[in-house]
Amino acid sequence: MGSLSESSLSLFTRFNFWLKDRELEKELIEHVVETVEPKIRLASGYRKHLSEPVQVCLEYCREMVEEIPGPILLEKSDYDADPLIHAAFLGSSVTLKDLIQKQEKSSALARPEGPERFAILTMVQKETTVFGPKIQGEMIIQDARMKSLTFSDHRIVGLATSLESSRNKLANVCFEMILGAVSEELATKRTDIRELHEHLERLQAMSRIFLEGNQPKNFFGHDNPDDPEKLEKVETMLKEAKAELNQEREGYETPADWLEILTTHLAAPKNVMQIESLQLRLDWRNVLTESSEEKANDITLAQCSLADHLKRDAVLISYSADDYI
Repeated sequence: MGSLSESSLSLFTRFNFWLKDRELEKELIEHVVETVEPKIRLASGYRKHLSEPVQVCLEYCREMVEEIPGPILLEKSDYDADPLIHAAFLGSSVTLKDLIQKQEKSSALARPEGPERFAILTMVQKETTVFGPKIQGEMIIQDARMKSLTFSDHRIVGLATSLESSRNKLANVCFEMILGAVSEELATKRTDIRELHEHLERLQAMSRIFLEGNQPKNFFGHDNPDDPEKLEKVETMLKEAKAELNQEREGYETPADWLEILTTHLAAPKNVMQIESLQLRLDWRNVLTESSEEKANDITLAQCSLADHLKRDAVLISYSADDYI
């Protein structure tokens, strides 16, 4: 996935200013087109069409990031004391301390900027069914069916020396992910169209064989009475394939079509990526419970979803780099 240049990255911190700076606007739009589909440049007036949708998408990314809870302050003496951090790494072979130390070693942040760090911890949530004792009213059910959560694929993103900078970095990541999703949609559609076209060509070849006659069989004087039925079947399949190909190609054939698709997605980024608050009540086993009688912790995460299939949970964290070096 490509990344914006330093001047373009500054658009997230100077959002109002860039609207007046046409050079920065041009640079960002060119980056968008290059990332999604360079041939969009062949569409007339593509910069003008993309100007407002890009602004809408940028602002949406900023607003999404603002919804991520935290930051959770990590203490050196007990960095996983927070209930959310404890739940996130329960049963994991990786610790948050390991992640932070690895991140600090590879970080390009200059030490003179200070030791204070802000970042976003993200992970994948998995729900499983477990059986065990459960309090229900005044009774204890021994083999109750319950739901347990585990978290994996932990990552730290948006590492910065201030909360604002961290959010700006993540906003940039979200923006890039939206562009990547649109690019993937176009690529998938082109693959589908190509496969349908190849299928159509095979059917056309079969149709020609039946129409022209099977020469090897005629040479030996045999006539295949099934050929008319097979020809009718192939012609039906051919008609259906042509209709399906025409339907798939509609709105996806030209640079103007691709520009329209990109414009539509940038103008309504919520259809591509969303962040919503997720409130959970977990006991010491990471078992979900709604009972106020059970000892459990209430935690709040942000759940990010991309193109309806990729989901990750997120929370802001804060720590001192001096504690992990």
